[in-house]
Amino acid sequence: MHHKTTILVAPALQNSSCSHPRYTGLSILAGLGPGEVIQALIVLLLTVGVLLANMLLIFVINSRRYSKYIHSQPRYLLTSLASNDLAMGLFVTPFAIVPSLRNCWPYGELICQIQALLRGAISQQSAVILICMAMDRYLCMQHPARYHKHSSKK
Repeated sequence: MHHKTTILVAPALQNSSCSHPRYTGLSILAGLGPGEVIQALIVLLLTVGVLLANMLLIFVINSRRYSKYIHSQPRYLLTSLASNDLAMGLFVTPFAIVPSLRNCWPYGELICQIQALLRGAISQQSAVILICMAMDRYLCMQHPARYHKHSSKK
C-alpha cells in the first residue's frame, strides 16, 4: 500500500480588512477619533521606550566601567535578553501603529505571517533566556565553588 506524505502548509489568508469600501479612498488621517489617536500614541511611546531602555541597558552592562561588577555569564544573558527585547521593539511593535489608527491590517498577508512568526519566536526566545538565567543563578547560589571553577570568560 502506497502512502502519500503531505506537507503542512499555512492556510491562505485573505486580508481584505483595509480594502473594505469604507477604507478605500481615505487617507490614514481621515476619520480618526480620539481613541485611535490615543492608542497609536501609546503604541508609539511604548516602542520608543522599549528601544531606548534596552539600548541603554546593553550599553551600560557592557561598558568597561560596570562590566567588572557583573560576571560574564549573567552579563551575556542580560545582554541577550535586552537584545531580544530590542528586536521586539524594532520588528514587531512599530507595525502596530497604523493598524491602531485605521482599525485594520494594511500590510498584507506576508507581513501578517512574518509578524506572527516573529511574535512567537521572540517570546519563546525570551522564555528560554529567562530559564537559562534562573539556572545560572541557581547554580551560582547552590554550588558557588563549582560554578566559579567552571565559569570562564569564553
